[in-house]
Amino acid sequence: MWRAILSWSLLGVVCLGCDLGDQPLSEVDPEAAPAEPTWTEHVQPLMEIYCTACHAPDAQTGESEGYGFDTCAKTKRAWGPLYQSTFVVRDMPPGGAPRPLSWELLTLERWHAQGARCD
Repeated sequence: MWRAILSWSLLGVVCLGCDLGDQPLSEVDPEAAPAEPTWTEHVQPLMEIYCTACHAPDAQTGESEGYGFDTCAKTKRAWGPLYQSTFVVRDMPPGGAPRPLSWELLTLERWHAQGARCD
């Protein structure tokens, strides 16, 4: 799994100047994102890169700040707010934190549209 995170992170660094997630999903090259994304291989690494630093259970309290994205089930339950803040309002991740690239957003959208399977 860490190899997938590292490769996704490196790809993000390589592509940093080419697409900062501002491109409409309708304009993203369909081949840029996996056709049938899975939680384990595609979505979980994205959650770990962009979300779980803030949205996962605290080691001491066991509570998540707001929504939790550390599991597939929690991510599915919080899809509405995740979609709103990441795709529509675009205020997550906040501040100067790296934001998902357009092909990563397309990956998330495809995963959800195809039933958000937890495999």
